[in-house]
Amino acid sequence: MRLTFRVQVLLALLCFVSSLLVAVVAGVLSHEAGAPVAGAVLYGGGAFIGWMTLCVTVLMALGLLGCHSRPGE
Repeated sequence: MRLTFRVQVLLALLCFVSSLLVAVVAGVLSHEAGAPVAGAVLYGGGAFIGWMTLCVTVLMALGLLGCHSRPGE
């Protein structure tokens, strides 16, 4: 299935927003567990990077994200 550029942008935006949500939850949980604010921010940043990488990798593996040209184009 070939998706339009707009749909691919929406999928990337969905990855970003879900990664942001995961990062906020991870940071808050880390802070509640006793980490200082700077440590909680770093923990949330790591969670953001990890989740974003996972989302983009899965979407690319499924062929829903990225440049795909048909043979002969």
